[in-house]
Amino acid sequence: MLPEITFLANATSGWLMNLSPSDIQHGPNLWMKHITEVALIYPGSGLDGSPVRQCNGVFQSFIFTDYGTPKADVLAELTRQRRTGTGFAHHNLVGLVEFDPTPLVANADPAFIHQGENHHQTQSPFGIWAVYESNLPDSHERFSFLFLGVEAIQALAALFPSEAPHGLVVQEHGFSGNCWSTFSEPILKLAEHWNNFPEVLILGPNHRLDQWHEWAQFRCVDLATEASMLEHPAN
Repeated sequence: MLPEITFLANATSGWLMNLSPSDIQHGPNLWMKHITEVALIYPGSGLDGSPVRQCNGVFQSFIFTDYGTPKADVLAELTRQRRTGTGFAHHNLVGLVEFDPTPLVANADPAFIHQGENHHQTQSPFGIWAVYESNLPDSHERFSFLFLGVEAIQALAALFPSEAPHGLVVQEHGFSGNCWSTFSEPILKLAEHWNNFPEVLILGPNHRLDQWHEWAQFRCVDLATEASMLEHPAN
């Protein structure tokens, strides 16, 4: 966890601590209110797990969205053990389930649904929900990790239509495999519908959200220099 945001840390919520492996197998739909309540969302995340390392303990729920990352790669990352490195280290997998995410994003405002063919999307939509529990002595901590293999802006608009996510990562991917020319522009338009602003904002080096510096508690982290979930110095 980044030292600058430790004051935001809190104990794991009861709903998450009480989840059993069989509960998880039913999928996230029953728990979406809790999953989105105090969550960090990362549109166009790929396999960059650095926000989990930076914010685990502050956020108990992480939502990553990226249709360009192969499902097999995501599954491989979420099921392998880690002893050092990212925020997944020192955690055991409580349960994991694959599901169809289409209903979760179907009700997005049409203004935030990409129209026309998307030649960048080469696989069917997929969803993976996993819950992890700390294996450190005397630790009673869990976190939820939701990966949505769907279009990122549509997912953001569907999950957070009127309330801002508590945490937001913005890393520009326009013209490099994304159907939007920029993420910042549709996010700013979506924010016009929000009643508040993200509490923690993590911006990549090429963002276009300068005006948000005045509105949000701001952590400027150059995600382009961060490693993926695979390797990162212990923290």
